[in-house]
Amino acid sequence: MKQFIFPMKNLKYFLILSLVCTLGLKSCSVQKSNTNKTLEIGTTYQGGKIFYLLQEGDIGYVAGELHGLIVAPGDQASEIEWGCFGTRIKGANGTTIGTGSQNTLAILASCNETKIAARVCDELVLEGYDDWFLPSKDELNLLYLKKDAINDFGDFYYWSSTGYGGFNGWGQDFFSGYQYGNFDEYGYGYVRAIRAF
Repeated sequence: MKQFIFPMKNLKYFLILSLVCTLGLKSCSVQKSNTNKTLEIGTTYQGGKIFYLLQEGDIGYVAGELHGLIVAPGDQASEIEWGCFGTRIKGANGTTIGTGSQNTLAILASCNETKIAARVCDELVLEGYDDWFLPSKDELNLLYLKKDAINDFGDFYYWSSTGYGGFNGWGQDFFSGYQYGNFDEYGYGYVRAIRAF
């Protein structure tokens, strides 16, 4: 599926051209040139690589529009804590696709520590994009399933933003694919940020 991407730098020109054409001052036609880009799994786009295209039933899905999830290139941290030791994290219980962002905000609202997985993602800026977050449990599993198409994951334990029992976080072993829900929040894992488009 192809999507027409209109560069923002041409917006003013396009609006003026549209006005001129609408008023009938000039005969106009708009042609797509080299602005088309095929968006598919593994395509470099908006600061990272696309690893998932939203489907009907997913949070954020809009019929007729192309939206999905992008993974940042490379790990943002290694051997970092999930949350604040001994602090109950409320509201980080979303597991499905589309809940990672809300989970990340819930972790940040409950924990002021600077060196935690959610904060590393939240503070990330790549190619001007600053809306990165820690993936939910299901979003992280999608990353595991697509890791060969993304081609830059190690066989490490990665954090998700999904909490487990209020004090622990879910994570996933990228060697075996096994997801752990009882991994202590004071344990250490790797971090890979994602964002939605």
